[in-house]
Amino acid sequence: MMNRHASLSFLRSPTIVLSAMVLVAFTQGCTTNLKPIQDFANLSAESAQYTTLVDEYLEFPNRQKRYQPPNRHANLDAMAQDRAAQESALLLRQSIIETYMKSLGRLAADEVVDNTEELANLSAALESQTPTSPEEAEAFKKIAGIVTTVAVKRWRQDQLQNLIEQANTPIQQVLESLHRIVSDGFGGDLQTEEASIQNYYTTLTMESQDPAGKAALAEWKDFRLSQVHERSEAVQTYGKVLDNISQGHQRLFDQRQNLTKKEVLQQVGNSVKDLRSLLETIKKL
Repeated sequence: MMNRHASLSFLRSPTIVLSAMVLVAFTQGCTTNLKPIQDFANLSAESAQYTTLVDEYLEFPNRQKRYQPPNRHANLDAMAQDRAAQESALLLRQSIIETYMKSLGRLAADEVVDNTEELANLSAALESQTPTSPEEAEAFKKIAGIVTTVAVKRWRQDQLQNLIEQANTPIQQVLESLHRIVSDGFGGDLQTEEASIQNYYTTLTMESQDPAGKAALAEWKDFRLSQVHERSEAVQTYGKVLDNISQGHQRLFDQRQNLTKKEVLQQVGNSVKDLRSLLETIKKL
């Protein structure tokens, strides 16, 4: 009997070990490696932290004072006050993108999303700001609601498809709105500033009779124009960043049922390379 019992124990042991190995393998396999999606989300969130263009937009009226006569300075002061009042609204769009993308990245990494502080700041900003349109207001509300649900219900990686499906339409609206502000608002300022510099230094040069003075004016003109061209390049590059984020998220939405497929992750990885290159470029400007 003892020998039979020992024999049965011996036979059970490999079964137990094998079962444990299967359980470990199953547990480890529950989390899919979605690092390209995680990287895409994290880089997108990082891009939202680039607020230099907003600073340049706010400073535009004061820069214009260099090239406008004193009787126009009062109007420029009024413009500066108006733009200062717009600052939090301009930053709100970037805050929404950053908060959402951080949630997306954490979910892709199968981490519990804890963004209590971010949501509190976002909620306060939403209450104090007036969107430019009812559609944008609805998009803001939807994104805030989605990221709140992710945190409260403690979603994990298996809810990634659900997140992308719910968020694609509103996040695309926010990205489009920000892109329009960057292109039309920030870009328009630079066109105005370049024309002002050209007119200002051309007039001074024509009025001057001093060759050395004219040479100095030419140097200052080139310097000021180079600053404008650098800011213009930053505006164009940031527009490409927003395009990349928009297209990347649309790809995730279109392939939301195939997020674990190698070819899909490879496509996302290519977007990550492009986005990283654009961010590196803009940081150098």
